[in-house]
Amino acid sequence: MFRKISQMVRSFSIFILNMQGQFLQKRLVKRLGYTPKKIIEGCTVDISQAEKDKRAKVDTEVRGLLKQLNNDVEKVSEYLEKHNVPIYRVKFAKKVLNKIGEEDGFISERTGLRALFINLITGQGIKFKTGTIIITEDEEPDIYNFIHYLHKWYAKNEGMEGFDEKSQRLLQKFNITGNQESLVNRLSLPQIDGLKQAIARDVQSIEFVSQYSKENAGAKKALEKMKEDGGANI
Repeated sequence: MFRKISQMVRSFSIFILNMQGQFLQKRLVKRLGYTPKKIIEGCTVDISQAEKDKRAKVDTEVRGLLKQLNNDVEKVSEYLEKHNVPIYRVKFAKKVLNKIGEEDGFISERTGLRALFINLITGQGIKFKTGTIIITEDEEPDIYNFIHYLHKWYAKNEGMEGFDEKSQRLLQKFNITGNQESLVNRLSLPQIDGLKQAIARDVQSIEFVSQYSKENAGAKKALEKMKEDGGANI
């Protein structure tokens, strides 16, 4: 789990560093109306106070929800399924989903051939649309994975941007491309904003899991194990 978080953070850090670079800084000033003063050190473009308040609300309410669920992975799973987020365990999910440019875990709505592929591997038959789902290959669910999924679902449920299919597909392209700067340069203004929001949602959830793991009982053991296994220094 923590290796996965580490990999995601490294992936997103490329974007963060590029955002601070001269090229993207100038491009964002020109196309999105931001100024260099709004580039937060070590982070992405500044967000509005309303956005900050919504993020804080999501984090606070997810903390409260996890307390109600006793930080129990089975209870978190049951909660998600009760709220129309089915969980599918698929063998070799990472490799299978990689064929269509998707990642395992929390997957928001998909349409077309991608949805068909997802429906087929999850046993849902021939359908060209999916709802929000979770696909995992873990036989023994990891609480930190499911905290991540819960946080993303809650943020989406609160209407936070970046979970639409177009933005999510751009995020996947961004993660696998070898030249993120070139990709961003080809995008339209709405596409750049969508990608920015999609990345913001992932970063927010990763930061939440990282902070929550440090705050909670048993987290020290998890972090020690992560260090022993050569995981990220979160």
